[in-house]
Amino acid sequence: MAKKPVKFKNYEGQQYEIKLRKPRKEVKAAGICYPPENVGIARILVNPHQEDDDVQETIIHEISHAFFWGTSEDKITYFAKTLSQILNKLDNT
Repeated sequence: MAKKPVKFKNYEGQQYEIKLRKPRKEVKAAGICYPPENVGIARILVNPHQEDDDVQETIIHEISHAFFWGTSEDKITYFAKTLSQILNKLDNT
């Protein structure tokens, strides 16, 4: 059974919905954060068919886009990877 989407608002009040669902094949990414619209809910899709650590990193990555739209992909990737590693180290202590 599929899990319900999780909804949240960023600091600008834009509502997002996260679904654990593989993005379309043509996207060729583990996750995607669709750009916010003027109205409605912006969507984030995360491929659940990854290692658990990779799913966590992808979720962090895509939520980071929601909060820091326009930040470079390199900076978002670096932040998500670093935060995921920190959380994993703390979880294993």
